Amino acid sequence: MQFVEAFERLGYSVEAQRQDWSAENERGVCISLWQKEMGVRDGLLWMNTRVHADPLDGWKDKPGNRKRIRHLKRALDEFGGRVDVVIVSGKPGVSYGTAQPWIAEGARAGTHWTISDFDEGTGHFEAALVLETPQKE
Repeated sequence: MQFVEAFERLGYSVEAQRQDWSAENERGVCISLWQKEMGVRDGLLWMNTRVHADPLDGWKDKPGNRKRIRHLKRALDEFGGRVDVVIVSGKPGVSYGTAQPWIAEGARAGTHWTISDFDEGTGHFEAALVLETPQKE
């Protein structure tokens, strides 16, 4: 699947396909995460730009980061940090490769992504996959 298609599958429109790393709609925020920049912590996927991403100097001033900062702030302010995610297989700064929307069904059922750390000044952030706790009746 292509980058824009993956966002569309989750209900988002990407405004500037070659610049944007995130999108928003009335129901939420969606961010892209590079598969090569993800790790596993406590058995669950996570990504922290301080640990996994290229050096800040290479992406801090890019339009995609500035827009993502606005989107992450909104995700934290309005949606408790919960975000939709598109996993990108390419190489940062070179090509998106393929992209897959994170859809919580099948083996992914009962999971969602959340922003667990965010620096509004630089755009550094951490996103972590969370297991949803079943509701007790």
